[in-house]
Amino acid sequence: RYPIDLAVSHRLAWDDGTKQIVEAFASSDQTTKLYICAKHGVQWNNGTKEELEGSDVDIVERKDASTGLYPFMLAAAKEKYCYDLEVVYHLISRSPKLLQQQYCGNHKEELCSRKRRRS
Repeated sequence: RYPIDLAVSHRLAWDDGTKQIVEAFASSDQTTKLYICAKHGVQWNNGTKEELEGSDVDIVERKDASTGLYPFMLAAAKEKYCYDLEVVYHLISRSPKLLQQQYCGNHKEELCSRKRRRS
């Protein structure tokens, strides 16, 4: 297990070390702190909120280079630990068009076209 996994599973407070671990992982993986928070399940009120609010809007619209997933997908795809639904919600609400693009891109174009016409 990685230090970040231990920090998340033991709910280590952001200012008590999780922030430094996230920064180290982001630097090592050459990615953003927000992606690390999403990928490793850092809770909304324990750092992810801070990272999202300090980021440009377009960061949630970029795919993670190593997985090809958007941050909301990374946050929802937790295997080892329970994901934080609040993180998933806030990432989606920051750019809801991503959800529509994913839904429409999966052979549901006819349904999406009908929805657009009604609105």
